[in-house]
Amino acid sequence: MLKWLAGLLVLASSGMARAAPPSSASAPSAPAPSEKPAAEKPAAEKPAAEKPASEKPASKDEPPPRRYEFLPVPDLGGNSDIGVELGVDFTLARFYDDARPYKWLFSGALSTSFKSDAEDGLRMVQQYHSFRLDVPNLFGGRVRVDSRVSFTRNITARYHGLGNASTVDDLPLGDEPSRRNQYIAENVRLRSLVRVKTGTPFDAAFAAHLRYEFPTVYEGSKLAYDTRNNGIIGTENAVLGGLAVGAILDTRDNEFVPHQGVFYQMGVLGMVGSAERIAYGEASAVLSSYIPIGRFMTFASRIAGSFQFGRVPFYDLHEGGVFNRQPMLGGERGGRGVPEARYAGHAKIIANYELRTTFIPAIHVIGRKLQIGTTTFLDAGRVWNNFDSSASDGPTPGIKYGFGGGFFFVWDRSSVFRVEIAHSPSDHDPSEFPLAYYIANGLTF
Repeated sequence: MLKWLAGLLVLASSGMARAAPPSSASAPSAPAPSEKPAAEKPAAEKPAAEKPASEKPASKDEPPPRRYEFLPVPDLGGNSDIGVELGVDFTLARFYDDARPYKWLFSGALSTSFKSDAEDGLRMVQQYHSFRLDVPNLFGGRVRVDSRVSFTRNITARYHGLGNASTVDDLPLGDEPSRRNQYIAENVRLRSLVRVKTGTPFDAAFAAHLRYEFPTVYEGSKLAYDTRNNGIIGTENAVLGGLAVGAILDTRDNEFVPHQGVFYQMGVLGMVGSAERIAYGEASAVLSSYIPIGRFMTFASRIAGSFQFGRVPFYDLHEGGVFNRQPMLGGERGGRGVPEARYAGHAKIIANYELRTTFIPAIHVIGRKLQIGTTTFLDAGRVWNNFDSSASDGPTPGIKYGFGGGFFFVWDRSSVFRVEIAHSPSDHDPSEFPLAYYIANGLTF
C-alpha cells in the first residue's frame, strides 16, 4: 500500500512542478482596453461621456464584464448505476468587473432517475435534489463561503462488504437475489466551506457538516448479514455533525474548465453521530493538477487518498474528502467503469488521468458561446478494509481500473455538461453490457 501511494504522489508532485501557477484568478479576465490612443478631437467638439463598464462593447468572444448568466436546462442525465435521469438544472452567476471567478453563483438540481431490468421492470431508482450558493469575495476578497444542501434517496445503493476483495457470492440467493448487494440510501446533507486568504499561496479552510442519515436494510442482503455478524454500524437513523480544518492551494486559471494550475485540498475531519456511538476521524488529500499542452490540450490528473479511523458508519466507508465528500472508487466522480460504491474500506486511494482537448471551434447559439471538447481518461484505485493485512483485501496490487472517453460542452462560462462511456476490465460482469455510460454536469475534477 505504501509503495503504491508513494508512486502516485510522485506523479502528483511532478504535475505540480510542470504546471506553472498562474495568477489566483479563476476565470479569464475581461478584455483589456485598447492601448491605441484616440484621435485628438477639435477644440469645439464636446467629448462624449464615457460609458459605464457594464455598457462597454464586448468582442464576439468576450461578454460584458458586468452581467448575469442564467441557464435553466432540462436534466437528461444518469449513468449505468442509476439509469436515465430526468429533471431540471439551473445556474445563475453574477459577473462583476474583476470579481473572480464571479461575484456570486447560485445553482440547483431537481432530478429523478428511472431504470429497467428483467427482475423488477421499470421503476424509479434515485431522487437527487440540491442547491448551492457560492460567494467568493466577502470582506474585501479575503473570505469565500460555499454552502450546499442536498437530499438523496436511492433504492439500489450498493454495499458489497468491506475490502478490495469483497463479494456477496457467499450469501444464499434468497427470494430477491438482486437485493443481496443493495440497500436504500436516504439522507439530507448540509455542508458549508469557508476559505480564508492567509497572504500565502495557501488558503485556510474550515468546513461544517450536518447530516441526517436514514438508510433501509433489505432482508437477506450483505448489509443485513454484516450488521448481525461483523459489527457493521450505520443502519440506524442518525444525525451526524462534523468539523474539518485544513488548507487549500488553488492556482487554476478557470474553475469550470481548468487549462493550467493546481487545486490541492488537504485536511482532517472529526465526525460524531447520535446513534450507535458513531465517532470517527479522517485525514484526506485531494491533489488535482492541470498541465497545458499547447493551446487546445490539457493533461489533467488527480490523486486522492482518504484514511478513516474510529467507529465509521458503513455509508461513509466508500466516500472520502473532508471538504467536498464524494464516492472514491467507482462511479462518475471516482472511478468510471467501476460501479459506484462497489468498494469500501477505511483506507482508499484513487488516481484519475485525463486528456482534454478543445480543437473543435466554438460556435454561437442564441447569442451565447458554446465550446465542445473531448475527454480521454484512465481511472484506477484500491481500498483496504483496515490498516493491516486482511483476507478481505485480496492479493497485491489488486488495482481496480477503467478507461474511456467522451465529450463535454461549455455553455457561456459557467455551465458544463459531459457525456462519457467507460469500460472496466477489472470489474466487468460478463453477463452485462461491457460499457458504462455517464451523462452529468461538470467535469469529473
